[in-house]
Amino acid sequence: MAIRVSFTMDSEMSDLIDKFAKEHGLDRNRAILELIDSGFTHVTGGHPVSLNHKRSFEEYKEILGSISEMKQSLKDLSEEVQLIHHIIDVEWGREMRPVPFQTRRWWEFWKTP
Repeated sequence: MAIRVSFTMDSEMSDLIDKFAKEHGLDRNRAILELIDSGFTHVTGGHPVSLNHKRSFEEYKEILGSISEMKQSLKDLSEEVQLIHHIIDVEWGREMRPVPFQTRRWWEFWKTP
């Protein structure tokens, strides 16, 4: 039974498959099938498999995610700086009035403004 398989490879893996195909005189599809078959025989032979190797496209996705988080935090920071700048401008722009007890004489405190 034949099935159609689709998967993502980074350029390094593609180059290794092409190199293997060229060394053994196979086309790329046949080389992929041979590598899968040899992988199955390797696993069924009792050899352990380690799947911890990250491919470059996975690292690229992680880097892009980190960059987008950093951009968002910088955007939030710039919005906060703009808000603080606005608050300072408003506070400094208000008319500076003296405190009432500093402008009245002691006998004028009963008067209301």
